[in-house]
Amino acid sequence: MKNPLRPPKTLLVIGDISTKQVLPDTFRLCIWNWHKCKHPGWQTDFLQLCAQSDLFLAQEARFSPATCALLTESRLQWNGAISFLSPVRQIPTGIAAGCRAPASTIHAYVGAREPVLHIPKMTMRLTYPLARTQLLVLNLHAINFTGVTPFAHTLQQAAQLVETFSGPVIVAGDFNTWSRKRTRALQELAEKLQLQEVSFTPDLRTRYWQRPVDYLFTRGLQVVQAKALPFTSSDHHPLLATLRYRANKPNMLK
Repeated sequence: MKNPLRPPKTLLVIGDISTKQVLPDTFRLCIWNWHKCKHPGWQTDFLQLCAQSDLFLAQEARFSPATCALLTESRLQWNGAISFLSPVRQIPTGIAAGCRAPASTIHAYVGAREPVLHIPKMTMRLTYPLARTQLLVLNLHAINFTGVTPFAHTLQQAAQLVETFSGPVIVAGDFNTWSRKRTRALQELAEKLQLQEVSFTPDLRTRYWQRPVDYLFTRGLQVVQAKALPFTSSDHHPLLATLRYRANKPNMLK
């Protein structure tokens, strides 16, 4: 399959890579845009969320020395993809995935660039071992300051990374769905890939123009619980979900 996305030059691995763990069939997932780790209280909230999570998907992750030390302290194994370096201190920023089990495969891709600053948006495709199968995870930070056409093209590219996988799937991240057309394009992607949108109770997801921008979609997984937390240590509220894999079971709410 020809993939139009271009791989980035830099990948990061932080944490113990010698572990042979697998994800349990019932596991806890956190999704959170860190907003470059610059808000007061972020460090404390981050470690609290890590303690509750087996799998963690992050956007706008700023890999400063202090942040990398916290990633190590979290006891998750982290894989990061660098989007850009800060102009003065040259600190890498991008997206990241942390897990209690090592990733079986890791691929990261550079997508479209934002206008003016030309910062590229990133997508990570990872697989993680479950006891009886592999879990596919797509962590996506969608293009923001454009019309719907580049946004839809980004989703089409992402679909290519999922559509041939037959096992359980997670597609999640910050989709920047601040308009009706963007939201509809995302819904069409989910329908095409037979993904189930996860509902949150309470649904305290961050909204722009009254539309949520962070989403979690699954396929082949049971949703046990899902909630959004009103943390103030980022401009996005973290999402927490407990998911369960059962072979040959449909995706459903408990």
